[in-house]
Amino acid sequence: MMNAEVEFYARVDAAEVVARWIERMAAAHGDESPAEWDYDALHALRAEAFGHGPEPPTPAAPNVVHFRFRPRRFDRVAHCQTIAAGGGLATFAKYGRAHYSALGKAGRAATVAAHGEGYWRGLRAVKRWRAAPRPSPALDRAVGEYLADAA
Repeated sequence: MMNAEVEFYARVDAAEVVARWIERMAAAHGDESPAEWDYDALHALRAEAFGHGPEPPTPAAPNVVHFRFRPRRFDRVAHCQTIAAGGGLATFAKYGRAHYSALGKAGRAATVAAHGEGYWRGLRAVKRWRAAPRPSPALDRAVGEYLADAA
């Protein structure tokens, strides 16, 4: 979300710079045809609008502090993932599997109501969501007998 917001404001800033440049061109040249423009003045207007000024100062010398002693950067993604995992486990411990089953059923019903059954099936296929296997007493008995004979 943060990157999208930064990109949006960068585009807004760029659009404002271009708008200022167009306004300055209109003030300088008015209704003249492009053949009559003074291109040196036009380049000067562009440099003024886009801020192509003097070259920035040379960067400082590199930091020579050993990497073990440098402060670590805060990793917000890892922090949020840890919090989310802990919250999910706490919810599961408090309410159990039935809580998540009810959430899943309600989510499926809302998706089918909003988009249709075909959309839900396509979503399950794309996300590779599979239904939980249903218990089979006959299969359990056959596996038990096989293991008993093998022992």
